[in-house]
Amino acid sequence: MNIVQKKREEFSINIRKQKREELFKSKRISNSQYLPFSYNTTNLAEIYSNAYYQKQCPNNVQLNETIQKIFKISELADAFNENECEKNYDTSSDVEIIFDIINKGYPVLDRACLQILLSFTLPSHFTCKPILKYIPDLLKFFNETQYDELKQTVLFVFSNLAADCYQCRDAILIYEIPQAVFQTIYQTSRELMDDLAQILINISRTQPLMSNFNQIQMIKLCWQLFPYLQGNEYIAGILQLIQKICQKDKNLLDMNFLNSICQNYSNSDQYLNEILALIKIMSYFDRNRYETIENNILNYLILKVNQTLITGQQDIYLQKQINKVLSIFTNMIVENPKLIFNTLNTNIIQLFKFNEQLQETYNEIFSSIYYYSFYYQIINNLNQNQLKQFIQLFQPIQQMIILLDYNINNTDIIIDILRIIEMIMQKNIESISVFVEQNGEQYLAELSQHENEDIYNLCEEIFEIIK
Repeated sequence: MNIVQKKREEFSINIRKQKREELFKSKRISNSQYLPFSYNTTNLAEIYSNAYYQKQCPNNVQLNETIQKIFKISELADAFNENECEKNYDTSSDVEIIFDIINKGYPVLDRACLQILLSFTLPSHFTCKPILKYIPDLLKFFNETQYDELKQTVLFVFSNLAADCYQCRDAILIYEIPQAVFQTIYQTSRELMDDLAQILINISRTQPLMSNFNQIQMIKLCWQLFPYLQGNEYIAGILQLIQKICQKDKNLLDMNFLNSICQNYSNSDQYLNEILALIKIMSYFDRNRYETIENNILNYLILKVNQTLITGQQDIYLQKQINKVLSIFTNMIVENPKLIFNTLNTNIIQLFKFNEQLQETYNEIFSSIYYYSFYYQIINNLNQNQLKQFIQLFQPIQQMIILLDYNINNTDIIIDILRIIEMIMQKNIESISVFVEQNGEQYLAELSQHENEDIYNLCEEIFEIIK
């Protein structure tokens, strides 16, 4: 691992630790919340209650091992309810005591045990590691307890383990915890779905990436889980997880799911970036893969372009999304050139009304290859009459020369601009004189010295047209 990778990993670990600490502090269970000490009122329950709350054992009762363990649980609960666990603290014996006490019919003790476990998941892998072999016991407790607040704390423990490191993450995966939790709660405790989503999100953030098999398992669970999610951050997080998996294997992208989110989340801009990222993956497919949902996807894109991305009041940060849309439109037009007129019927057309102010406002767009690839597809698919109208409206030769000067150090963009200029000249002879008037030949002379062979050849071809 080189220095940059090491620094990046340290940064990632610190971010995960910070997130776990925020979660711990915000979700820490208050001792004021009511839970019965025991499911049954018995003399033994009273003895254990005194041991936990008063840290005392009646004189007429023999101090046995269980009572001593309850003393210890009480002591640890007090300590870690106020203070964080130290990263070098040896949790092994405490964890063993916890799993001797938990799930024996005493909800207050269960809460205390879970609170202690949650604090152990924060500092380091050293404090987490002893918990791993008890993951099946935690799942068993999760399935058996009737109290949602205790179920939720178990999910927090799983979530923190998943975020700690790949060893803890893999333990969660080996025991198929996410799938088991979903089966338990999807019919009875839907309010816990967001907490399950956090486990998946943390699993996806832990490096190195999970195996292909586990990625397939996770994405299947994402399809099932998604309709139940309520929190915006969890919806966005699961969409990011789906994107991450599908970027590695595009064939895993479910067209029905994509169609559904474009229809059901069309009024929300909070997940726009994530949804566009998935549509972009789709756009690399052959059209026969997405033809049945093409119109719905197109309608979604048109809606977002006109109402969100290019409204005349957009902020700079939206340029990333505009670039995604330009890339998507380009790919879809390659598969279906008829879509050109759908795209030009949107506010995207504003990007062709080029001037210096537009360039300054949308600097990120005009210095990106996506704009030029889209422009090329437009020019390529217009016939001579359509191109003549386009030229009269937008004077693309002037625009391209200005943008050529602006991107003179970007080889890929230079190639696309030269291809656009060449195609315009081939289809519209009147544009040649405009090119000459705009000092285009000077740029060609300079670029013909370029070391890139494609640039040199394009310059030569354009010189031939001018002659």
